[in-house]
Amino acid sequence: MKKRIVTSVIFIIIIAILLAGCTTQTNSNNKNLSNTIQEDTKITDENDVSVSSDLQVKNSGEIYNKKETKNSIDSDNISDERYFYNIRIISPEDLEKINNEKSNDEYSIQNEKGDLIGIVSSKVLYLRGDLINLQQESGKTNKVFEKQDVAEHLIDIVYGNDNAKLNLFKSNKDYQFWLDAYYTKDDTSYLLKLAQLLNSLSDTTQFEDEELSLGFLKTNYEEVPYNFYNIKIIPQNMLDDYEDDRKNGEHLIKDSDGKLIGMVGDDHLYLLDSLTAEERQYYMLYGVLYSMGMHGTTYSEPDSFFYQVGGKMNTELSDLDKEAIKLLYGGRLKTGTDMDDTRKTLGLNT
Repeated sequence: MKKRIVTSVIFIIIIAILLAGCTTQTNSNNKNLSNTIQEDTKITDENDVSVSSDLQVKNSGEIYNKKETKNSIDSDNISDERYFYNIRIISPEDLEKINNEKSNDEYSIQNEKGDLIGIVSSKVLYLRGDLINLQQESGKTNKVFEKQDVAEHLIDIVYGNDNAKLNLFKSNKDYQFWLDAYYTKDDTSYLLKLAQLLNSLSDTTQFEDEELSLGFLKTNYEEVPYNFYNIKIIPQNMLDDYEDDRKNGEHLIKDSDGKLIGMVGDDHLYLLDSLTAEERQYYMLYGVLYSMGMHGTTYSEPDSFFYQVGGKMNTELSDLDKEAIKLLYGGRLKTGTDMDDTRKTLGLNT
């Protein structure tokens, strides 16, 4: 989310270079750069600009070492007054490892779908080696919907029996997921990916997508930096206590057998700690979307996340779901709007 404008420009430039076959036409003062990236080689033009590449060879059994790479870069700069900018093409797995250990001056680059495609800093740019294939696959999955179909789907997934008016997340500052109680590493990884996905769908509300607030929440800020969304993973006895003290507007979450497994409010979600990892992720998505104003159900879109006929549980948002969320958080609709006014705003018959 940080440095999005800068990284977007870098991403566009790199895509242009890759699609052109990694070749560049320079002026008469520069030599042509070779379009063949060789492992651990440096190619220097007449202006002493050097680009190095370190391809990951999967069948070699070698593991990419970020610290060794950084030390190598630093030693090059000490022994040579020239400035070197590293571009490294690596596997998606290694890129994910570097992302988990990146320093304060390194920033993630995501595409429009929230996929991690690179990491950039003042000295080095890491790019995933299957970038072009990833972009081509993304292009194939995008589906065009009629505006009326998207608007009707939005009405279905927003206005449930308990939701007479819109209640959208705020846009005055970014949201951050705050996890406490019995959370796991899988929970934290999933929520960061969810934050990236929601950011790609919203023009108004944004989520901190590089770190979570974990454990005890510090409240001694001079100015609170985020709107926090609290997720508690708790045992049955604690969930029962929360149910007994339930406040107006809090919604009970029950499984197909009618057993209480969670509660959700405007800015929080409580889930039972005995849920499987898959169930926990499903209900995290369900709870966050519910808090964002999506209380409804669709009966006409079987691939939708909001289709729950016959106990069916789709675990991911469909393309139509994503388009509806874009419309919901595109800036046209406001908190407090009822269904008739929403239909008018979207150009639907009332």
